[in-house]
Amino acid sequence: MPFSHSPATRRILLIDDDVELAQMLREYLEPNHCLLTLAHTGAQGLALLARNDFDLVLLDLMLPDGSGLDLLKHYRQRSRRPVIMFTAHGGETDRVLGLEFGADDYLAKPFSPRELKARITAVQRRFDEAPDAGRPGLTLGALFLDPATGRARIGDEEIALTGAEQRILEILMRAPGQVVARDQIGLYALGRKPDRYDRSIDTHISALRKKLHLDNGADALSIRNLRGLGYVLAGGA
Repeated sequence: MPFSHSPATRRILLIDDDVELAQMLREYLEPNHCLLTLAHTGAQGLALLARNDFDLVLLDLMLPDGSGLDLLKHYRQRSRRPVIMFTAHGGETDRVLGLEFGADDYLAKPFSPRELKARITAVQRRFDEAPDAGRPGLTLGALFLDPATGRARIGDEEIALTGAEQRILEILMRAPGQVVARDQIGLYALGRKPDRYDRSIDTHISALRKKLHLDNGADALSIRNLRGLGYVLAGGA
């Protein structure tokens, strides 16, 4: 049965088998305009996703009946809505895989509810920004991106991008051949400045390179990392 909510309320699905954590987050988030629905297994989460249109999903990597990565991959086949993944503390490989599979952001456990709320606000703000239908599409060589719809293609090949990947590509395409600072990319794509050890921007760009078949030749488009400065999208002339 659909639940009622005020226009300002975010409808959030939390998929995590930690019952104590789930209740703590519900107590903290619901007074802050978040309506939290809980699922403690992947199967429960998938069933709820099939019946409801949530604004955002909070997804633990380790679920009692499977991997959160498998659930994320399945969800990304039907929805581009934001997903924040929870990972074990220090599990860099897991965080990288989560971003490559389409998570918009991640938090390493343990984390504070206040930090989670800030991440939710940043991710949701980016998703909720109304696209400007008058913005022209961006073209660089064979690469095309429509910022209003998030559609991208290389030649005639359509490329499926996550929200974060789309915004990173957009900010780079708006400054071809110019260095764009990591902080600037982080603020535009993730809603926050990445700290020194945050590899999320690098992981999203690695996924872009693979999806867009970049760096495949001397004359091809490439996204280069200039250490200490940022990234530059070059080529495609």
